[in-house]
Amino acid sequence: MGNSGSAPSPDPAIGQAALASAELGRDYLGWAEDQAKITNKWAADDRARYTSTFVPLENDYIANAQAGPDYGKVAGDVTRSEATVANRAALAAGQQERQLQAQGVMPGSGRSIDGTRKTALATELATAGAGNAQRVASRTQAEAKNDSEMANAINLGKGLAVNPATSMGLSNGSTASGFSGAMQGYGQQGNLLNTQYQQQMSSYQANQANQSSLFGGLGSLAGMAFSLSSKDAKENKRPVRGVLDVVKKMPVEKWKYKDGMADGGEHIGPYAEDFQRETGLGDGKRINIMDAVGVTMGAVKELSDKMDRVEKRLPTRSVRSTKKAMA
Repeated sequence: MGNSGSAPSPDPAIGQAALASAELGRDYLGWAEDQAKITNKWAADDRARYTSTFVPLENDYIANAQAGPDYGKVAGDVTRSEATVANRAALAAGQQERQLQAQGVMPGSGRSIDGTRKTALATELATAGAGNAQRVASRTQAEAKNDSEMANAINLGKGLAVNPATSMGLSNGSTASGFSGAMQGYGQQGNLLNTQYQQQMSSYQANQANQSSLFGGLGSLAGMAFSLSSKDAKENKRPVRGVLDVVKKMPVEKWKYKDGMADGGEHIGPYAEDFQRETGLGDGKRINIMDAVGVTMGAVKELSDKMDRVEKRLPTRSVRSTKKAMA
């Protein structure tokens, strides 16, 4: 017999906080997914533009670099260099001839012919030297340009599709952050609800312990029940019959509360289900102390009345023997 009690109602703010945390996580995930759609669009646009516009240019550039140095301009550069030297030599020869004439040297003289021959030889040597120098310089320039183009082609390959990759990284990062926020929200919800459950269990167990302490003995129970047993506190009074038969139909056994239930100790008493069935009182889970005491006292009274009637039917000697035996 005992009152198992019930856990107090939890603070609704705990559930509200847990729900708000989960909803915030879902909202964050939705926002992150929207951001991912934007950055994925950027990645798709960048990739399409890169493929349609820059890939053909890069292919041409790489092909030209792989073809090797372009020596097509070397011959023209050599010709122009040689022409420049020849022009300068012709100017120098004309000036020399005018100087000789000014000195009275005739054009057909040996001195004039020898000077012309020397000038022509020097001009050929200078022209040849200038052409060779220009040829070397032009080829070196073409080869340097080709080396630079090859380096650029290699760098193009290293930087291939950088923008799309960056956009995809932003997208994946945003989505991952959103999922992390959602999981944290649900995790926080679980922690809050678990805290709420632990608080309920602690309150429930404390309530059970208090009830076991308060209602541990029959004397204490009766004392508490009788504190409100004045006639002035009661109405709708009427006699009760047959409680002795009620008590006889209810099994009274020794039993122990299950672990975690009430005080967990051993007791002697009836069961709430039987008490409700025979008396119509209680909820089948608990036995009200006032009702239990009332049924017990009513049964004792009926039993006493029954003994009085038996005594009246017995001879005096037998009654004395029965009382002596009962004493």
